[in-house]
Amino acid sequence: MKLFSKKRIGAVNKKRLANYVLYAIGEIILVVIGILIAVAINNWNEGRKEDKRLTTYLKDYRNDLLFDTLVVGRNIKLLDEKKKAFDLVLSDSLNKEVLFANPLTFSLTTTHSPFKLQNKGYNELKNFADRDNNLVDSLVNTIIANHAAYDDLIEQTQSRINNDIDDNLSYLKNNKKWVADLLTGNLTDEVIDYFLSKEYRNRAALHYVLAYGNLYQFLKRYQTYAEDMILQIDKRLAEDSEQEEVITPKEEDNIKEGKKNTI
Repeated sequence: MKLFSKKRIGAVNKKRLANYVLYAIGEIILVVIGILIAVAINNWNEGRKEDKRLTTYLKDYRNDLLFDTLVVGRNIKLLDEKKKAFDLVLSDSLNKEVLFANPLTFSLTTTHSPFKLQNKGYNELKNFADRDNNLVDSLVNTIIANHAAYDDLIEQTQSRINNDIDDNLSYLKNNKKWVADLLTGNLTDEVIDYFLSKEYRNRAALHYVLAYGNLYQFLKRYQTYAEDMILQIDKRLAEDSEQEEVITPKEEDNIKEGKKNTI
């Protein structure tokens, strides 16, 4: 009887131990599943936050492009207006009457309207890409590559134009006694002779190359790029908006269904 009792007790203890082990394993599995679900939800939430952040940065860049197209368009228009005067100076038909009829001919090599491209949205997208390149798609990569290239081209070209203008002003200041007359609008014969001379024509030709051979071409290309990129961003934002509208109701239904099952 005693032996039977011991065996029975041993069997019961083994059964209890097995049940406890199974229970413990089940608890561990539930904990692991809970952790995995929590991590998945956290990752999903973080992903949503990153998507919203990227959307904000794209909108900021779009606003920058809109502002840039206005500024670039204005500068293209100014260059278009000056081109007629350049053509007159570089032609063989320039004379005193033509010079007076076209006042822009007096300031071709000494004036420029400098500007800078907007960089807020670009810097946001660049920093976003630097933090996690896995979240960046082809559109963002295209923006980062192209904007940096155009920004550098336009800035460097304007720097050369400004240096040329400084050189022209310095030359007039140090070599022409009639500078004060020119600046006050007193167009003496000496002033007229200089602007009709080959010397001025040569300086105008060099400046023309910088203004029209370089800057004007870059501005036109950037304007085309900006207009095309605005369309691409608009398309992307519209797709994201439609996707959000489709996903959100499903997610709400799943949450409601989950709550019913829990109850």
